[in-house]
Amino acid sequence: MTGSSYLRIRSVQKSYKGAVALHDINLDVEQGAFISLLGPSGCGKSTLLQILAGLLDADRGQIELGGEDITDLPPWKRNIGLVFQNYALFPHLSIRQNVRFGLDMLGMDRAEAEKRVDESLAMVGLDPALSRRPGELSGGQQQRVAIARAIAIRPRLLLLDEPLSNLDAVLRHKVRLELRELHDRTGITTIMVTHDQAEALATSDRIAVMNSGRIQQYEPPETLYRAPATAFIAGFVGSPPANLLPLTARDADSWTLANGHVWRPLARLAPQANGVKPGTACLMALRPETLAIETAGEGGLSARIAAIEFVGGDRLVHVETGGTQLTVRMAAEQAIAGPEILLFPPQETPLLFDANGGMRLQAAL
Repeated sequence: MTGSSYLRIRSVQKSYKGAVALHDINLDVEQGAFISLLGPSGCGKSTLLQILAGLLDADRGQIELGGEDITDLPPWKRNIGLVFQNYALFPHLSIRQNVRFGLDMLGMDRAEAEKRVDESLAMVGLDPALSRRPGELSGGQQQRVAIARAIAIRPRLLLLDEPLSNLDAVLRHKVRLELRELHDRTGITTIMVTHDQAEALATSDRIAVMNSGRIQQYEPPETLYRAPATAFIAGFVGSPPANLLPLTARDADSWTLANGHVWRPLARLAPQANGVKPGTACLMALRPETLAIETAGEGGLSARIAAIEFVGGDRLVHVETGGTQLTVRMAAEQAIAGPEILLFPPQETPLLFDANGGMRLQAAL
């Protein structure tokens, strides 16, 4: 990546019948970057992608690509490749004809177009001699054809709209690695829309987490994971995501949990040590892999095991504590006593969020 702003999105807004889909979106993307727009269904990520592609008009705002204002350009003048969720291949055309479609629309010389088709199919790992039609291919092969068609035009920007959602879990994992490898080979600036945080974490240089039409945080994956700006991000990013334990500062040394029980943790986790005044309602983010289950000790949370999931090398232990359900990730071979246990958070500065607005109360160390 060059360090310069290649794609600039400024104050983009969009409403549908009075309902705001995008609120004042601002985003800078470096040339050659792979970024993801990550968020739940209805958060506005696909709307933003369609505005970038020129398929939707923004109500206001500006978009620049490579120093050119493309806000009012029609889609065919933007030189942007787009891969749809359902691939949108032409069923009556052969694979080669599908890939060549955009080149034909550009009026490219037939010989040069055929050469581009060969190169693009090879890039996505498909035989250039493939003569079948889309209906004769697997979902993974159709997805590769759609990507080959998008990159054949040598786009200035590649947009991927939930490109892996129609694939089974095993194939989805394989193809997401191939997507990143393809990006690294081509260097095409890429924006992927996804609701799957594992896909975003695995493929992206930076992730824009969206919720309710706003970008809440735009950072590299590790920063989002270790220092989420909001409770929503903490509870959305991670596999499983962070537990959010509601509590209220009772005094300098103890918290009141949701069911009224009092928790007096070790000093580092106490309200006073984190600058929280008595009476302040908070959410404490606790990563499943950082929690420990014990049968004795000071500063633990009394909990009861509700269920255990075996997930290969690990187990997910679901517990109830203080009126809240939490998940603990632990090694499958580790013994678990129960059902009554003590739960111990890590003795480090906790991630605390305002219970009302969801904003982080202090930076993580």
